[in-house]
Amino acid sequence: MSVRRCTATAMARMVGVRVSVSVALLIVLFVQPASASDQPYQSYIFDQWGNPVPTPAPYVPVDVIRGEELGAGKFNGPQDLFIADDGSIYIADSKNNRIVHISKDLSLLREITGFESEDGPQRLTNPACIFVDSDGSMFIGDMGNQRVVKLDHEENLKQIITYTKPEGIDVQIVEFLPARIVVDPVGRIFVAARNVFEGLMEFNSDGEFVGFVGAPLVRPSLYDLFWYRFATKEQRERRALFLPIEYTSVTLDRAGFIYAVAKDEVRRLNPTGLDVLNRQGLWPIEGDVNLPAGTNASFLTDITVDDYGIYHVLDSERGRVFAYDDSGNLLYTFGTVGPYAGAFSRPRAIDGDGERLFVLDEQRAEITVFAPTEYGQLIHLANKHYVLGDFEASTEVWYQVLKYNNHLPLAYNGLGMSHLRQRDYSTAMHYLRLGNNRTQYSKAFAKYRKEVVEQNFLWIMIAVVLLVVAIIVWYKRRSIEPEIRKVYDASSVRGWRRIASGLQYALHVIVNPVDGFWDLRYEDRGNMPAAMIILLLASLSLVFMKQYTGYLFNPRDVSQINVFGEVGTTVATFFLWCAINWALTTLMEGKGSFSDIVMATAYALTPLILINVPITILSNFMTLEEGSYYYFFRGLSVLWTGILIFFATMITHHYTPGKTAGTCVLNIVGMGVVVFLGLLFFNMVSMLTEYTVTVYREIVFRL
Repeated sequence: MSVRRCTATAMARMVGVRVSVSVALLIVLFVQPASASDQPYQSYIFDQWGNPVPTPAPYVPVDVIRGEELGAGKFNGPQDLFIADDGSIYIADSKNNRIVHISKDLSLLREITGFESEDGPQRLTNPACIFVDSDGSMFIGDMGNQRVVKLDHEENLKQIITYTKPEGIDVQIVEFLPARIVVDPVGRIFVAARNVFEGLMEFNSDGEFVGFVGAPLVRPSLYDLFWYRFATKEQRERRALFLPIEYTSVTLDRAGFIYAVAKDEVRRLNPTGLDVLNRQGLWPIEGDVNLPAGTNASFLTDITVDDYGIYHVLDSERGRVFAYDDSGNLLYTFGTVGPYAGAFSRPRAIDGDGERLFVLDEQRAEITVFAPTEYGQLIHLANKHYVLGDFEASTEVWYQVLKYNNHLPLAYNGLGMSHLRQRDYSTAMHYLRLGNNRTQYSKAFAKYRKEVVEQNFLWIMIAVVLLVVAIIVWYKRRSIEPEIRKVYDASSVRGWRRIASGLQYALHVIVNPVDGFWDLRYEDRGNMPAAMIILLLASLSLVFMKQYTGYLFNPRDVSQINVFGEVGTTVATFFLWCAINWALTTLMEGKGSFSDIVMATAYALTPLILINVPITILSNFMTLEEGSYYYFFRGLSVLWTGILIFFATMITHHYTPGKTAGTCVLNIVGMGVVVFLGLLFFNMVSMLTEYTVTVYREIVFRL
């Protein structure tokens, strides 16, 4: 009996321990702090082909500011926020007709709804923006009253700025609707106004309108330009005007340059209004890139810049924040649209305080505060060291960043640049290639190549001398042999010797196309096996060029190249040309048969083999500055081949040059028609197959 009691007691204790451990684990699970993996968005960057690559979260939401919690009542349609030098926050609560001022520790300081003037008290109406300078003076965009109001830190009126059209400027501005304001260090006031397409409106310190700066460029499409040129006067008047888009926001960096945002463009304007933004990044500074058809593009609405050149751009359409460094490299992306915490509904404004970011959401009427994760802090620290010139410290930090994300091109670029400045060119090339930085890779490669040449100069010179001697000996031995011109007899050459003779004759054809193509047909100097070998080698040379062209001149994803697919495409194009050529020339009194066309066209492809292979090899030893030679010889191979195809068509069919040119044009048009009809046929077959399968499934399911 006692044994049973002891056993029962022990079992009860074990059950109690298990319950206690389970409860403890649940408590730890539910009370652990939020991490980057808990965020409602996936942070990412883009690889060199425009595909999004996931990254650790650079920022996480840490707080939400609402008017009710401040004791100021709910915000209503807020449009702008500004963080002053003392860390306090100004909010343009537009539909409540007020400016809300809160302290750095997020407590309400005051509400500004109006001011006293010489004409008595005046109230703000739909204030859309605010800027606060270093002495606490506030510049408020009083949109409802079409003016900019300047108040001192005690809310005393200092200035009212309105727009008056100056003489000599032919611009019609119906309403002055200030949407964003900045004031540069010398007191000039720049306003991004709604429905103004000529650029930023500039006012001097006295509030007088001076003119426009930084007008965005007009970018009509080629389609618009083509039809506009041939349209009638009435049609032109009905077409939309080619107006540049308006600026949506402006801000200042610590050097006094203006960063302006215009829907899908970011510009950095110097004091004269010229765009000096550095765009050395892999992708345009326009938010998301390579979006699928039917997907809404990014709409950039606001921007903020830190002290070391990193600027964050707010995308109101897709709820994203894009961060770029001073060179235009994308650092990270975070944020999304959604109903959950940390996401946005209609983000309108962004500003920074140190490393924290504040994002104002118009629809939710709240401000989300984001703090950087350790990953984001390391990126900022590495950029800071690099900007300050401390490259060794920057290198160490970039190595730490790679522990979090080994797919960050900027980290590899930073390491590459650091090693380049330390004259470790081989290592710099390695990291710059991983970072896909072709410009700096070319500079590192030029210096590395110089080092290799200097270290092996003696052996290089010996090889060159031996090559020159070999060429001279070969030339002299050939010149002393008696030149005996024989009449070529095809019947006397059989087997592989005939194929070799046909291949050798291709060298004569490419330099003497008139005699060469004539003898190719009427003297039986060529043969079909040799022609097919030339076609295969030409196809392989194109694949070789795509696969093994030097990194500096090869933007393709070589891992996606299908050798059989590439060769098949080339061969199919070749035979399509020959088939259309035969069909056309049969109707146009051409003398050549289909086999004649195939053989002559194949021999015309010889320059592709002779030029593409060596220039592809040499491209691995060339810099970007020497790229003109590479592109010249690439173009030469195509031009030379085109000329040979022209002569092949003319001589094979006994055509005049004019008739040959017309035939070639019709040949290209015919190829396009055949491809179109083929695609249309396969599309119809696909639709018919899908319809048949659907009907079959319906019958089977209903039975």
